[in-house]
Amino acid sequence: MNRERKLKLWVMTNEFHPNIIGGLGVAATHLAKALSNAGLEVTVLCSGDSGAPALMNPGGMQRILRLPKASYYFSRPSQSFKPGAVLRSAAANQCSKPDLIHVHSTEFAAVAAAAGSLYRVPIVYTCHSMVSAGARSPAGQNQAKLIRIASRITVPSKWQAAEIIRLYPGSHTKITVIPHGVNFVSRQANITPAKLLYVGRLIPSKGIEPLIKAIALLSRNRKEVSLTIVGSGKAQYVNHLYTVARNSGIANRIHWMKKSSNDAVQRMYPSYGAVIVPSRKESFCLVALEAMASGVPLVSTLSGGLKEFVSPRNAQVIASLDSSAIARAIAAMWNNPARTKQRVNAAQRTAARYRWPAIALRYQSLFMNLKKGR
Repeated sequence: MNRERKLKLWVMTNEFHPNIIGGLGVAATHLAKALSNAGLEVTVLCSGDSGAPALMNPGGMQRILRLPKASYYFSRPSQSFKPGAVLRSAAANQCSKPDLIHVHSTEFAAVAAAAGSLYRVPIVYTCHSMVSAGARSPAGQNQAKLIRIASRITVPSKWQAAEIIRLYPGSHTKITVIPHGVNFVSRQANITPAKLLYVGRLIPSKGIEPLIKAIALLSRNRKEVSLTIVGSGKAQYVNHLYTVARNSGIANRIHWMKKSSNDAVQRMYPSYGAVIVPSRKESFCLVALEAMASGVPLVSTLSGGLKEFVSPRNAQVIASLDSSAIARAIAAMWNNPARTKQRVNAAQRTAARYRWPAIALRYQSLFMNLKKGR
């Protein structure tokens, strides 16, 4: 197939390497790369840090147009990029007409609608999670717009599909479940079992407060236990977590790290005794899958989309969402090393089924079918 006949895809995402906040940015980055490796011509429209649009890799199969969040390009009140400014910038940078538009972020709702109408092409919206600020917030209104205009809505789990259908009953015919992926399966390095790791946003639904209290319970009998927390959140809540650690008498056992690059986090996993995922709600949870791929024990709840790939076969399950249950699960993981090793092996087999190239093929099939149908 010659270059001119390959499917041309526009990807719209607020987060893209190296500007990644959470799982959305990780998924958008790796999926775009896997699709370009599969032969699609991918143009990524994403936010940038400079004062003017910047085109990266102009001659490659994956071109990246980074857009500033200055007022000419981005509306703060509506929390969305401005269609006219973005499309003019795309034209000025010779971004070829797309065959399909793939949107990851609500900030691009207006741009996607305008581009879809201008080029008469299908729009696929990957809904990573429901907007936490609520349906009436600017972000919530943008999400509702994407759900309305999308030809297809992809979600990483059946649980997330059910959430969308609950809030938007008419959307059920549009939804396709395609999970996220990982890029590697590696063997675990030498570890210290009592070194524990949490990676993710610092928000109440992630269960960080009961996790800190669980560390306090464990420290009574395991003096060397420690927890590294990698992530960021609103200052008020982060300060609250600092206070919880101090009041629990374990401030010196908690090591705080701001959100690192995804590559840096991948390098961290194998040096820890376990990754802890105490979430109350997850649409998927890439951190859990990455931990599995890294050969590090996983201690996790089965909340939301987690239960679709996490089980007692490949992880130590946290039975309930409180500090005592978290502490019991971690202790059980320590106290039965043979069973933990079996779970690590099973987890790596699970992760091997979620490689990004295989996930990209599922997206590619969806895109081609939509293009033909159009």
